[in-house]
Amino acid sequence: MANVIETTYGRISGITKNGCLEFLGIPYAKAPVGDLAFRRPEDPDPWDDIKITDKGGRNSVQGFSSRHYISYNGQDCLYMNICIPENAGTDLPVLVWIHGGSYATGGTGRINERTEDMVYDLTRFARETGCILVDFNYRLNLYGFMNLNCFSSRFDINCGLFDQIKALEFVQKNISSFGGDPSNVTLFGQSSGAACILALMTMPEAEPLFAKAIVQSACVDSFWTPEQSRKLAKTYLRMLGYSYKAPEKILSADPKAVYKANRDLKIKVRAKGEVTCVFSPVIDGKTLRDYPRKTVTGCRKPLLIGTVMREADLFTQGLPSIIIPYTPRLFKLEVRWGKNLRRRVSDDLTYKVYKKPVLDIASEYSGDVWIYDYQFRKCRHADEVPVLFGSKTEPGRDSNSPADTSLEPDEDALGVTMRSVWGRFAKSGSPGWEMYKDSRDIHIFK
Repeated sequence: MANVIETTYGRISGITKNGCLEFLGIPYAKAPVGDLAFRRPEDPDPWDDIKITDKGGRNSVQGFSSRHYISYNGQDCLYMNICIPENAGTDLPVLVWIHGGSYATGGTGRINERTEDMVYDLTRFARETGCILVDFNYRLNLYGFMNLNCFSSRFDINCGLFDQIKALEFVQKNISSFGGDPSNVTLFGQSSGAACILALMTMPEAEPLFAKAIVQSACVDSFWTPEQSRKLAKTYLRMLGYSYKAPEKILSADPKAVYKANRDLKIKVRAKGEVTCVFSPVIDGKTLRDYPRKTVTGCRKPLLIGTVMREADLFTQGLPSIIIPYTPRLFKLEVRWGKNLRRRVSDDLTYKVYKKPVLDIASEYSGDVWIYDYQFRKCRHADEVPVLFGSKTEPGRDSNSPADTSLEPDEDALGVTMRSVWGRFAKSGSPGWEMYKDSRDIHIFK
């Protein structure tokens, strides 16, 4: 395949890397800045010359600190990456990754401006599965999910979800030029990215844009009602020193003040025992009709859905011991005081937030559905992600890029198995074991 591709907006050129052809930093929408900030995304302007897409684009503003390891970020962030295995032919299955991060952090571009290292390296996944891999950035935290629409029509609602829809529209319009099959697009995502997929499965605008879904450790109930989101937005504006009667002032908010308000709002929400992500999509009855947990069961797209065994360990292990006795009441858990309380709190929270919703969805789902559980090593929330992609991405505390992206041999072997399952599902619509409805089988990765 040539490294110059004609898209509906203009020609782009890619690079060859690790047995793949990559196009990095493709603009799939206009920059959401100025008059377009806090608005639904618009198609990018066409270009005349060949656009060089050899470096990852800017990531969305990170939620709680300017010191997040993804330091290459800003409001101009709507960029996509497409990775094609070399000499793989045409009409290839397409896997589209939606990253997680509590709707507040994460990305798919370059980690920082001084490196070409990407948050996710798609090459191994594409090469081993023979699928086209796609990932993209979408607006996060304040810019993607704060509901300011309740105060002014100047602001659209659920912009982050509509960024995702715009990216999927780009894929539908253009993926055949890259050798992909637009009728065989599979979404896969983790945590808030997985919850977004559940939402997309219920949205009429998104329904024709993909065929199958893989939902990993979804924060299934992380959605706000209009009233909840209004209270949060009003509190947030007050933290910034603005009145809800003049929300437009937020357009010129100082970035440091935004980070501080993000942190302060998170602390306030968690102090009330609320496990919903601080910045979450809004069930407004229009863009989202109801909680996806309820409405997704009517969908008939093939669905692979699962969790990791000890999801909540990521959140409970760092809690001071003095707080643990109060967590059952705070988070409304049915755990009694006694030995191993931290372990039991974490397991109950894992079941309540992650495992039970998955079982409920699978039991009522109209289409074909399969469940998995990841039980390898510590198996905390998000531990399966580097294994799935075949490399570590997050750098150490004192470095700008990962010093060593390689996995341990047993991690690497499990990653090969998982990628083969994800690839098989993308190609055939089945992961290779009996459906949950027929067998109540939960496939174990360990």
